[in-house]
Amino acid sequence: RIEQLNRLADWAKADEPNRPVVCEYEPDGVWLWTKWKGTVLSMTVWPIILSILLSVTVDICVHQLSWDSWSVLSVPPQDDSTVMQLQGLRRLWEYQLTLCTFILTFFTQEAYRHYRTVYLTTRAIQGRINDICLLVTIGASRCKGETLGPNATTVVTGYSDEALDLVDTCTRLIRVSHTFFWAATPTASNGIGDDQDSWEADAIGPLLLSADGLNGLVSAGELTIQERDALMESGLPPSQYAYILLEWVALYALNGRRAGIIVGEAGFEENLVRQFTSLRAEYFNIGDYAAGRMPVAYVQLVQVLVDSLVALAPLALYPELGSLSIPLSALLTLFFKGQLELSKSLLDPFGVEGFRGQNIRVDVLVSEVNYGAGSRWLKAGDVLPMAVPPPIAQPARDSPHEST
Repeated sequence: RIEQLNRLADWAKADEPNRPVVCEYEPDGVWLWTKWKGTVLSMTVWPIILSILLSVTVDICVHQLSWDSWSVLSVPPQDDSTVMQLQGLRRLWEYQLTLCTFILTFFTQEAYRHYRTVYLTTRAIQGRINDICLLVTIGASRCKGETLGPNATTVVTGYSDEALDLVDTCTRLIRVSHTFFWAATPTASNGIGDDQDSWEADAIGPLLLSADGLNGLVSAGELTIQERDALMESGLPPSQYAYILLEWVALYALNGRRAGIIVGEAGFEENLVRQFTSLRAEYFNIGDYAAGRMPVAYVQLVQVLVDSLVALAPLALYPELGSLSIPLSALLTLFFKGQLELSKSLLDPFGVEGFRGQNIRVDVLVSEVNYGAGSRWLKAGDVLPMAVPPPIAQPARDSPHEST
């Protein structure tokens, strides 16, 4: 448990991603054919095996029930009584094939739209946090500066002492708020990699938000003792810690402006408040999208359509193809079951339902925000070069000993 706490503390303050935010691909066809993990090949291997076994069973049974005989690669005789019964089933199956193709196509489109919406929302959360940090560092009051350069022609201004404390506090708490938000959101990302053998799927959230996790963040310098105690005594559950920190940052920033530590007019304050409320809305959107991603009746209909289509394929294809229906049924299973499983994986963008191939890696999102909020804007605003105008030459005064 101590090792897990140390790894989680490192994850919470990491500012360098250890892998892409989503599984990337190469456009090379050979590379794509060789991929297994997270693809439709791995999702449909057992349905394909079952389809092959069912097709072989159908082939054996028809041969046993028929009075005629034919070779393995030949088409069954169309006047055979058993084959004629299967031809009637084939006509019904063809209607179902058209309906299933149409519905499954739109189902995949809606699933991908959901995935893209969630992904763009995670990026919008990052954007609002970066906007808040940028505004705070822009408005922070400046010190008198330091003259640099061999000819002392450049002045580099930095934050005033009060502004530096405020900027450090705001950027640190907004980073921890972002980390707490994802810790409270069910995801498959453990902060280390995509291997879940040594980690429970939901271990990261409860552990990081627990009392031991908060103590670990205090030891790592991400929280102060006073902030830890205030969180635990707030009366709100750990899932709300992210919003507590968000409100603290807003209060610190607004109080700093009223005290003159952050310089800006009323429009500046209005823009800053808008970014906070927009961030709150994006936080809420993640849960809203998960709650209303797809009605269960719609998913059930598509599941029944695809399963029945695949199950009837060996019977429906046999009258026209004979033993060739065995590989072709497996191919149909790969396409239709694969598209269905892919669609369901897109409806699970954080991999909590077992579809980790399309997992949005939130630990990468956290490390990107940690860099932006903790380094990019803080350091960029701390250095502001200003040219020093050259001294104005004074006219020479006449010597009192010179004659006029």
